[in-house]
Amino acid sequence: MFKYITIAFLFLSLQGAGQKDWKLAVQTWTFHKYSLLETIHKADTLRLKYLEVYPGQKVGGDIPGSFTYTLTSEERARINELLRVKGIKVIAIGVIDKYYYTSENLEKYFAFAADMQIPFITAEPEWQDLDEFNRLAIKYNVKVALHCHPKPASHYWHPDSTIKAMQGRSNIGAWPDLGHWARNGVNVVEGLKKMKGKLWGMHYKDIREFDNVNAIDTIFGKGVCDLPAVMKEMKKQGFSGVVTMEFEVHEEDNMADMKECILFYEKQRKKLSKGRQ
Repeated sequence: MFKYITIAFLFLSLQGAGQKDWKLAVQTWTFHKYSLLETIHKADTLRLKYLEVYPGQKVGGDIPGSFTYTLTSEERARINELLRVKGIKVIAIGVIDKYYYTSENLEKYFAFAADMQIPFITAEPEWQDLDEFNRLAIKYNVKVALHCHPKPASHYWHPDSTIKAMQGRSNIGAWPDLGHWARNGVNVVEGLKKMKGKLWGMHYKDIREFDNVNAIDTIFGKGVCDLPAVMKEMKKQGFSGVVTMEFEVHEEDNMADMKECILFYEKQRKKLSKGRQ
């Protein structure tokens, strides 16, 4: 009898193992009205352990400048010490696109990520720069994950473009923005199916209208992205990456909204683990 109970327990544990590996993060653009130091405090209040930091965010306090390669060794060490005390990790920096990078400074982003032990750069490279991104990813052991902004500005607005860009480039994967996919008229679940095997993370959000590039964000579960179906597909794929929440409304005071979004996410995750979806 004990043997069968043990086997059943192991089976149930394995069913939920993938979800336990999902790393819930926040894209710090959610708090872009605030400094990085203030954002770390907000993440700690929300009991979040991972951040995806955009490179233009001001550090704050008595540290000048933004969270990017221009930080001195001392400033980097001070930021890392605060993160250590809070038990929070910067798991990605981005989105690095043509607004931020040039041929002269691109490698500096990779060196910075490696120095800060940040495993991912989320990016939207120009087509001609994909091989260079892949080369630097190998050199610095920092993976590149492709994001998507709304059409027509983004090369990666449609999943098929992301697939094409990843082909033959082992260190380039996918980190789609669910809200932007929906804004672009893409069925988000079908899009995720196409990313299977190279889905390293995502910008997890909900929006009010489908196929409208100007649609605004809403509380998770109240929009058109069908997030329960998204999470079911994640489980089906054995996803073990980063779920980066992003919320781009009520920017001056969105902590109550963020708490509601986290409650939705955790409720859906528990339903999945109990096989209710």
